[in-house]
Amino acid sequence: MRLRKIPSPAGAPQPYCYMVDDSRKPDSCNTADCKTKKELVQRLDLSIKTEALIEFKNATARLYLDEKRFRSFPKRSFVERHIKLNGYSKADQQFYNDIAYYWQQAGFNDDAIWLLEILITNNPERTVTYLNLADAYWGRNEKRIASGHYKKYSELMVLSGKQRKIPERVKKRSEELDDVPANAASATLQVEPKLPPAMIAAIEEENHMSAQELRLIPNGSVSLKGSVVGAVAYEDSIGNCSIYTYQGGVLGNVFSNAPCKFTGPPKLKSDRKAALPDVVYELEVYLPNRGAMVNHIVALYFDAEKNAFCSSSSLADWYLSKGKNSTPDLQDGTCEVGAG
Repeated sequence: MRLRKIPSPAGAPQPYCYMVDDSRKPDSCNTADCKTKKELVQRLDLSIKTEALIEFKNATARLYLDEKRFRSFPKRSFVERHIKLNGYSKADQQFYNDIAYYWQQAGFNDDAIWLLEILITNNPERTVTYLNLADAYWGRNEKRIASGHYKKYSELMVLSGKQRKIPERVKKRSEELDDVPANAASATLQVEPKLPPAMIAAIEEENHMSAQELRLIPNGSVSLKGSVVGAVAYEDSIGNCSIYTYQGGVLGNVFSNAPCKFTGPPKLKSDRKAALPDVVYELEVYLPNRGAMVNHIVALYFDAEKNAFCSSSSLADWYLSKGKNSTPDLQDGTCEVGAG
């Protein structure tokens, strides 16, 4: 900045005053040295932005299986802010895809779909994104939409000569969907990432413990018309786990065992070709007479008349035998439901 000396206005105590001389504008960056420094600053700025996104992705990868901690971890809010401040860059696509994958695996399908749709919009030929998007819609039980993305993924894989690398679940889910009518009521059955607060409060009261001692199974609950069935494990050294229903304001204990372990989220199975799929939980439980962990299944069906999920041992045995036993008649079904 330069100052220019000028005469003071009439009556001023000092004969001279100074003003900023803006007659000379800064020279443009034309020299090689200036251009080098400018490029260095730009690369440094880009590096800082990329490092922030990488660290967020790594933190997401570390936490997504920890339901308790991941629940409060920033997800969509961070990515929205990052894109708003820095713009969308194709160079960041892999990071965004990985982040969306972890969200989907943790049961945050809505957030995953939001981010994956952005990826598809900016790069319609990005093959793996269609697979992740299909999985997210499948997790939200929007199977018809999922089917379209599975088909697009398969087409792109075939075009690139990678058909042998198509995951088995893509074919299996496509075949499962072919067996279900397009207008089937099963479309209303929703897989949920977590239990409703009222149900968690009821479980706390039932077990005389706080929510911090519960570990919700990611994507571990299913709901329909206000009725919910969900899986929880407990933060203890024994390995307790339970399956509850919450229907009409009544908490029902479908299954409890220790030690036991869920092998994954519930599966919606249409093997019986009923109007609604069955909800099937696969677990490993300790059998004292064998002294070892064995495979176990808890199965529920939805009773439309009672508007409730009902558990059935014969249905569970049928799925455990992989359909080799005679089709269960569900006479042993147990439903716990309140007046609402």
